Amino acid sequence: MNRCGLLTAQKKPIPLQSVEVELQVKDHVATVISTLNYQNKEDKPVEAVFVFPLPGDAAVCHFSAKIGQTHIVAELKGKQQAREEYDDALSSGQQAFLLEESEQSPDIFSLRVGSLPPGESASIRLEYVIELAVEADEALRFCLPAVLNPRYQPQGVETKTFV
Repeated sequence: MNRCGLLTAQKKPIPLQSVEVELQVKDHVATVISTLNYQNKEDKPVEAVFVFPLPGDAAVCHFSAKIGQTHIVAELKGKQQAREEYDDALSSGQQAFLLEESEQSPDIFSLRVGSLPPGESASIRLEYVIELAVEADEALRFCLPAVLNPRYQPQGVETKTFV
């Protein structure tokens, strides 16, 4: 099962504390700003990956993340240079983020957050624009992905997916 949200390297979800979404519609274009807040409830640091879906025709125009007092705003760089800078920052004990398009699907992006200290919060802010679909009755249609806030599932209970 593909998971979205903030995950450990073992694909275990890090608890989502809150979600805030701002939406502005002008003509047939929507600007969406989503802020998702997570907290590491483990007693040790975890290397975290933020995985989020976007419609294929959406364009990311701003991305920032904050862990504790460290605030980082994304900069566009070559893939190899970005990976090297991320690895260098982690190996020297600094906080770092690496945002990449998924190799499995162009509408899934992933952000390597690096080490999230125990008890620490991570706030992830994503802004994107998308052209809205026009319905048969001339209404505009907007869909917000709901997969970032999975339903509560007690420990030890398996879920089954039916197709």
